[in-house]
Amino acid sequence: MKGPKVRAKNQKSSYVMPKQSDNSLFVGKVAIRHKRLDSTNRYALDFLSKSLPTEGTAIIADEQWAGRGQKGNNWLSEAGQNIALSLILRPKFLLVKEQFLWNMAISLAVHEVLTNCQLQLPHYIKWPNDIYVGNFKVGGILIENQLRGSYLDWSVVGIGLNIFQKDFSPKLPNPSSLALLTEKKLNIDSILSQLYAAIERLYLKLRQGRGQELWSLYESKLWRYKEWSKFKWQEKEHEGRIWGVAPNGQLKIIDRKGQLHLFNFKEVQYIL
Repeated sequence: MKGPKVRAKNQKSSYVMPKQSDNSLFVGKVAIRHKRLDSTNRYALDFLSKSLPTEGTAIIADEQWAGRGQKGNNWLSEAGQNIALSLILRPKFLLVKEQFLWNMAISLAVHEVLTNCQLQLPHYIKWPNDIYVGNFKVGGILIENQLRGSYLDWSVVGIGLNIFQKDFSPKLPNPSSLALLTEKKLNIDSILSQLYAAIERLYLKLRQGRGQELWSLYESKLWRYKEWSKFKWQEKEHEGRIWGVAPNGQLKIIDRKGQLHLFNFKEVQYIL
Protein backbone atom coordinates (compact mmCIF):
# COMPACT_ATOMS: atom_id res chain seq x y z
CA MET A 1 0.00 0.00 0.00
CA LYS A 2 1.08 3.53 -0.66
CA GLY A 3 1.80 5.62 2.39
CA PRO A 4 0.68 9.15 3.26
CA LYS A 5 0.83 11.83 0.61
CA VAL A 6 3.71 14.29 0.73
CA ARG A 7 3.60 17.72 -0.88
CA ALA A 8 6.68 18.60 -2.91
CA LYS A 9 7.70 21.45 -5.16
CA ASN A 10 7.61 20.57 -8.88
CA GLN A 11 5.85 17.32 -8.06
CA LYS A 12 2.16 16.47 -8.01
CA SER A 13 2.44 12.79 -7.18
CA SER A 14 4.64 11.63 -4.32
CA TYR A 15 4.29 9.07 -1.59
CA VAL A 16 6.05 7.45 1.31
CA MET A 17 6.81 3.86 0.43
CA PRO A 18 7.93 1.56 3.29
CA LYS A 19 10.43 -1.00 2.07
CA GLN A 20 9.84 -4.62 3.01
CA SER A 21 13.15 -5.96 1.68
CA ASP A 22 15.17 -8.17 4.00
CA ASN A 23 18.38 -6.83 2.47
CA SER A 24 18.77 -3.97 4.94
CA LEU A 25 17.84 -3.09 8.52
CA PHE A 26 17.24 0.63 8.15
CA VAL A 27 18.67 2.04 4.90
CA GLY A 28 15.84 2.43 2.41
CA LYS A 29 13.17 1.07 4.77
CA VAL A 30 11.34 4.37 4.27
CA ALA A 31 11.42 5.88 0.79
CA ILE A 32 9.83 8.99 -0.69
CA ARG A 33 9.49 8.45 -4.41
CA HIS A 34 8.68 11.08 -7.01
CA LYS A 35 8.01 10.89 -10.70
CA ARG A 36 9.95 14.12 -11.24
CA LEU A 37 12.27 16.26 -9.11
CA ASP A 38 14.80 18.95 -9.84
CA SER A 39 17.32 17.40 -7.41
CA THR A 40 16.96 14.58 -4.91
CA ASN A 41 19.74 16.09 -2.78
CA ARG A 42 18.03 19.47 -2.73
CA TYR A 43 14.75 17.83 -1.73
CA ALA A 44 16.47 15.76 0.99
CA LEU A 45 18.21 18.81 2.47
CA ASP A 46 14.95 20.75 2.50
CA PHE A 47 13.14 17.79 4.07
CA LEU A 48 15.86 17.54 6.71
CA SER A 49 15.60 21.25 7.54
CA LYS A 50 11.87 20.97 8.24
CA SER A 51 11.57 17.62 10.02
CA LEU A 52 13.37 14.86 11.86
CA PRO A 53 13.43 12.04 9.31
CA THR A 54 13.99 8.38 10.00
CA GLU A 55 17.65 7.60 9.47
CA GLY A 56 18.09 5.74 6.22
CA THR A 57 15.20 7.52 4.48
CA ALA A 58 15.59 7.35 0.70
CA ILE A 59 14.52 10.07 -1.74
CA ILE A 60 14.07 8.67 -5.25
CA ALA A 61 13.20 10.46 -8.48
CA ASP A 62 12.14 8.63 -11.62
CA GLU A 63 13.28 11.74 -13.49
CA GLN A 64 15.78 14.35 -12.29
CA TRP A 65 16.20 17.50 -14.34
CA ALA A 66 18.58 19.67 -12.30
CA GLY A 67 20.63 17.25 -10.27
CA ARG A 68 23.93 18.40 -8.85
CA GLY A 69 27.30 16.72 -9.07
CA GLN A 70 30.59 17.71 -7.49
CA LYS A 71 31.34 21.45 -7.47
CA GLY A 72 28.09 22.36 -9.19
CA ASN A 73 28.31 20.00 -12.16
CA ASN A 74 24.87 18.97 -13.43
CA TRP A 75 23.57 15.41 -13.24
CA LEU A 76 20.51 14.81 -15.42
CA SER A 77 18.45 11.64 -15.37
CA GLU A 78 15.91 10.69 -18.05
CA ALA A 79 12.49 9.52 -16.93
CA GLY A 80 12.49 5.88 -15.82
CA GLN A 81 15.95 5.19 -17.21
CA ASN A 82 18.33 5.69 -14.30
CA ILE A 83 18.78 5.83 -10.55
CA ALA A 84 18.56 9.26 -8.94
CA LEU A 85 18.77 8.60 -5.22
CA SER A 86 19.52 10.53 -2.04
CA LEU A 87 19.84 8.87 1.36
CA ILE A 88 19.47 10.70 4.65
CA LEU A 89 21.96 9.20 7.10
CA ARG A 90 23.52 10.23 10.38
CA PRO A 91 27.16 9.08 10.75
CA LYS A 92 27.61 11.14 13.93
CA PHE A 93 30.31 8.74 15.16
CA LEU A 94 32.76 10.08 12.53
CA LEU A 95 35.04 13.02 13.20
CA VAL A 96 35.06 15.83 10.65
CA LYS A 97 38.67 14.94 9.85
CA GLU A 98 37.48 11.38 9.04
CA GLN A 99 34.84 12.39 6.53
CA PHE A 100 36.79 11.02 3.57
CA LEU A 101 36.24 7.57 5.14
CA TRP A 102 32.54 8.24 4.64
CA ASN A 103 33.17 9.03 0.98
CA MET A 104 35.20 5.83 0.67
CA ALA A 105 32.44 3.70 2.19
CA ILE A 106 29.75 5.06 -0.14
CA SER A 107 31.98 4.76 -3.22
CA LEU A 108 32.94 1.18 -2.35
CA ALA A 109 29.30 0.25 -1.78
CA VAL A 110 28.35 1.44 -5.27
CA HIS A 111 31.39 -0.33 -6.72
CA GLU A 112 30.34 -3.55 -4.96
CA VAL A 113 26.84 -3.44 -6.43
CA LEU A 114 28.23 -3.05 -9.95
CA THR A 115 30.17 -6.27 -9.43
CA ASN A 116 26.83 -8.11 -9.60
CA CYS A 117 25.97 -6.59 -12.99
CA GLN A 118 28.33 -8.84 -15.01
CA LEU A 119 29.85 -5.89 -16.83
CA GLN A 120 31.93 -6.46 -19.95
CA LEU A 121 34.71 -4.16 -18.71
CA PRO A 122 36.36 -3.66 -15.31
CA HIS A 123 34.75 -1.01 -13.13
CA TYR A 124 36.48 1.55 -10.98
CA ILE A 125 36.15 4.54 -8.68
CA LYS A 126 37.52 7.69 -10.28
CA TRP A 127 38.83 9.79 -7.41
CA PRO A 128 37.10 11.02 -5.44
CA ASN A 129 33.78 9.33 -6.18
CA ASP A 130 32.83 9.01 -9.85
CA ILE A 131 31.92 5.53 -11.03
CA TYR A 132 33.60 4.26 -14.19
CA VAL A 133 33.28 1.14 -16.32
CA GLY A 134 36.37 0.93 -18.45
CA ASN A 135 36.87 4.54 -19.57
CA PHE A 136 33.16 5.37 -19.42
CA LYS A 137 31.45 7.30 -16.65
CA VAL A 138 28.24 5.60 -15.52
CA GLY A 139 27.66 7.27 -12.18
CA GLY A 140 28.59 9.83 -9.61
CA ILE A 141 28.18 10.61 -5.92
CA LEU A 142 27.56 13.89 -4.11
CA ILE A 143 27.75 13.86 -0.31
CA GLU A 144 26.62 16.92 1.64
CA ASN A 145 27.41 16.78 5.35
CA GLN A 146 26.12 18.74 8.30
CA LEU A 147 28.54 19.14 11.21
CA ARG A 148 28.12 19.26 14.98
CA GLY A 149 31.29 20.46 16.62
CA SER A 150 34.16 18.20 15.58
CA TYR A 151 31.83 15.41 14.40
CA LEU A 152 29.61 14.78 11.42
CA ASP A 153 25.90 14.96 12.08
CA TRP A 154 23.36 14.44 9.29
CA SER A 155 24.57 13.50 5.83
CA VAL A 156 22.73 13.54 2.51
CA VAL A 157 24.25 10.99 0.16
CA GLY A 158 23.31 11.55 -3.48
CA ILE A 159 23.91 8.74 -5.97
CA GLY A 160 23.29 8.91 -9.70
CA LEU A 161 23.65 5.77 -11.82
CA ASN A 162 22.93 5.50 -15.53
CA ILE A 163 21.06 2.22 -15.97
CA PHE A 164 19.18 2.18 -19.29
CA GLN A 165 19.86 5.58 -20.86
CA LYS A 166 21.29 5.43 -24.39
CA ASP A 167 21.37 9.05 -25.54
CA PHE A 168 23.55 11.62 -23.78
CA SER A 169 24.43 15.26 -24.19
CA PRO A 170 27.35 15.80 -26.62
CA LYS A 171 28.82 18.10 -23.96
CA LEU A 172 29.62 15.06 -21.81
CA PRO A 173 33.03 13.58 -22.69
CA ASN A 174 32.58 9.89 -21.90
CA PRO A 175 29.12 8.91 -20.62
CA SER A 176 27.56 5.46 -20.77
CA SER A 177 25.05 3.29 -18.93
CA LEU A 178 25.13 -0.17 -17.41
CA ALA A 179 22.72 -1.58 -20.01
CA LEU A 180 25.16 -0.63 -22.77
CA LEU A 181 27.96 -2.48 -20.99
CA THR A 182 26.35 -5.76 -19.97
CA GLU A 183 24.13 -8.45 -21.44
CA LYS A 184 22.54 -9.12 -18.05
CA LYS A 185 18.91 -8.10 -17.62
CA LEU A 186 18.86 -5.20 -15.18
CA ASN A 187 16.17 -4.04 -12.78
CA ILE A 188 16.28 -0.62 -11.13
CA ASP A 189 14.46 -1.68 -7.96
CA SER A 190 16.79 -4.65 -7.53
CA ILE A 191 19.85 -2.42 -7.88
CA LEU A 192 18.35 0.02 -5.36
CA SER A 193 17.85 -2.81 -2.88
CA GLN A 194 21.45 -3.92 -3.34
CA LEU A 195 22.66 -0.35 -2.83
CA TYR A 196 20.76 -0.08 0.45
CA ALA A 197 22.31 -3.30 1.74
CA ALA A 198 25.87 -2.48 0.64
CA ILE A 199 25.77 1.05 2.07
CA GLU A 200 24.33 -0.19 5.35
CA ARG A 201 26.99 -2.89 5.71
CA LEU A 202 29.85 -0.41 5.26
CA TYR A 203 28.10 2.19 7.43
CA LEU A 204 28.01 -0.37 10.26
CA LYS A 205 31.67 -1.20 9.69
CA LEU A 206 32.52 2.48 10.13
CA ARG A 207 30.39 2.63 13.26
CA GLN A 208 32.37 -0.29 14.67
CA GLY A 209 35.56 1.74 14.22
CA ARG A 210 36.83 -0.39 11.34
CA GLY A 211 37.06 2.35 8.75
CA GLN A 212 40.80 1.98 8.22
CA GLU A 213 40.09 -1.44 6.69
CA LEU A 214 38.55 0.36 3.71
CA TRP A 215 41.61 2.41 2.82
CA SER A 216 43.67 -0.06 0.82
CA LEU A 217 40.53 -1.51 -0.79
CA TYR A 218 39.44 1.93 -1.97
CA GLU A 219 42.89 2.69 -3.37
CA SER A 220 42.98 -0.64 -5.24
CA LYS A 221 39.69 0.23 -6.98
CA LEU A 222 40.86 3.63 -8.20
CA TRP A 223 40.72 4.27 -11.94
CA ARG A 224 44.26 4.33 -13.40
CA TYR A 225 45.76 3.31 -10.05
CA LYS A 226 49.57 3.10 -10.39
CA GLU A 227 49.30 3.37 -14.20
CA TRP A 228 51.28 6.00 -16.07
CA SER A 229 48.68 8.51 -17.17
CA LYS A 230 48.40 12.08 -18.34
CA PHE A 231 47.14 14.79 -16.01
CA LYS A 232 46.87 18.54 -16.04
CA TRP A 233 47.76 20.74 -13.11
CA GLN A 234 48.98 24.32 -12.80
CA GLU A 235 47.98 24.88 -16.44
CA LYS A 236 50.49 22.28 -17.70
CA GLU A 237 50.27 18.68 -18.87
CA HIS A 238 52.17 16.10 -16.81
CA GLU A 239 52.68 12.36 -16.71
CA GLY A 240 52.30 10.60 -13.42
CA ARG A 241 50.95 7.64 -11.51
CA ILE A 242 48.22 7.70 -8.89
CA TRP A 243 49.90 6.48 -5.72
CA GLY A 244 47.01 6.49 -3.31
CA VAL A 245 45.06 8.90 -1.16
CA ALA A 246 46.27 10.97 1.80
CA PRO A 247 44.40 10.80 5.15
CA ASN A 248 42.60 14.06 4.35
CA GLY A 249 41.41 12.70 1.00
CA GLN A 250 43.98 14.41 -1.22
CA LEU A 251 45.04 12.46 -4.31
CA LYS A 252 48.69 11.40 -4.38
CA ILE A 253 50.44 11.43 -7.78
CA ILE A 254 54.10 10.63 -8.44
CA ASP A 255 55.56 12.27 -11.55
CA ARG A 256 58.31 10.99 -13.88
CA LYS A 257 60.96 12.57 -11.66
CA GLY A 258 59.73 10.68 -8.63
CA GLN A 259 58.27 13.76 -6.98
CA LEU A 260 55.10 13.29 -4.95
CA HIS A 261 52.25 15.75 -5.51
CA LEU A 262 49.11 16.14 -3.38
CA PHE A 263 45.88 17.48 -4.87
CA ASN A 264 42.53 18.60 -3.60
CA PHE A 265 39.48 18.09 -5.79
CA LYS A 266 39.53 20.27 -8.93
CA GLU A 267 43.25 21.00 -8.56
CA VAL A 268 44.12 18.20 -10.99
CA GLN A 269 42.45 17.17 -14.22
CA TYR A 270 42.57 13.74 -15.81
CA ILE A 271 43.34 13.82 -19.52
CA LEU A 272 41.03 11.25 -21.09
